[in-house]
Amino acid sequence: MNNLMKIIYITAITVCLLFVSCSDMNELSDRFLKKGETTYAALPDSVTVGAGKERVQFEIFITTNRVKTTRIYWNNRTDSVDIEIGNQAGVFYKTIENLPEQSYLFDLVNLDQYGNRSLLYEVSGRSLGEKYESTMINRRLVSLSANNAGNKVLVWGGMDESLDAGYTEISYTNTEDENVLMEVPLSETSTIITDLKPGSLPKYRTVYIPDEMVVDVFYTDFTNASLTYDGDFLLIKSEISIIGYSNQHDSGDNAAKHALDNNYTNRWHTRVGENFPHWMVFDIGGEVLVSRFSIWPSVFGLETGKLFDNRLPATFSLWGRNDEPPRDHLSGEEGWTQLGNYSIEERGGEQTFTIDNPIPVRYLKMSSPNGLNGTTMMVIGEFDIYSR
Repeated sequence: MNNLMKIIYITAITVCLLFVSCSDMNELSDRFLKKGETTYAALPDSVTVGAGKERVQFEIFITTNRVKTTRIYWNNRTDSVDIEIGNQAGVFYKTIENLPEQSYLFDLVNLDQYGNRSLLYEVSGRSLGEKYESTMINRRLVSLSANNAGNKVLVWGGMDESLDAGYTEISYTNTEDENVLMEVPLSETSTIITDLKPGSLPKYRTVYIPDEMVVDVFYTDFTNASLTYDGDFLLIKSEISIIGYSNQHDSGDNAAKHALDNNYTNRWHTRVGENFPHWMVFDIGGEVLVSRFSIWPSVFGLETGKLFDNRLPATFSLWGRNDEPPRDHLSGEEGWTQLGNYSIEERGGEQTFTIDNPIPVRYLKMSSPNGLNGTTMMVIGEFDIYSR
């Protein structure tokens, strides 16, 4: 009997506890049901922020027709602007002007026609200005020369494309007196101008594009191309052939080819025991106005204390022609037109000589009848040939 009473007692307590628990649970769920579910507007599908000059531009992709407005916050949500979407899917743009130069964190919220808001969409962007412009550098022009067709050739140094540099612009005046603006890719190592106005020079600048949206492009200042000698363009030596010479000491360190190889530290040494005259004939490869000729004394294999090799010609003359000279007429005067006579000083460094009345020639000859201080050998470091 006692056991039966215990069972009835325990069962009664359990039923009471279950009743109280169910009542509490119902009360909790009733409160949430009365409040209702939270409804969110749709988020943007994607957002891109383009960098401009003291401004940014938003490109917002919306893939639903249930967004009425997009609101953009910045400066810790103290500033904002709205974009009307109008319950349409598509791509929407918004430019925020007059933003001081710095990086920004933007929060975007979509609102639907019922006033429901989306969750935050966070994106970063940057506004550019004087600080950015101060980091831009112009591409390096290695050389400005002429080829054997009379065209002008600009050779460029490399440039790091990761620094936002997009391309190079060249501005010049052509032979019709028109201004020309050329775009040169950074991958291009040399540029040919076929119609540069005589007496003028090109200028160039580098264009910077901060990102793919191209809100604004930035430009370095123009740099004027320059020449060592006003109006005279160094001819490209790889296009010029040496077709004859008086002699050479050997075909190694003293070879005649060293007189025109762009290496100013080797030499052409004529044969020991072979006296003047010494000469060399060049095939330029095309008719050009040869306007200047330079001689560089050799600095190869100098004795201690010497600054240059003084086994130079005392005087020399330049000759030109357009028809190919016969092999037996290379050293003589027949068929050649004299361009000038010159004297050389006994000193180191470049000595340059102008041709006062240049005429178009394809073949050029340098010929010397005598040496400085009675030397019988001639030693040359390098020749440079210029044209107009």
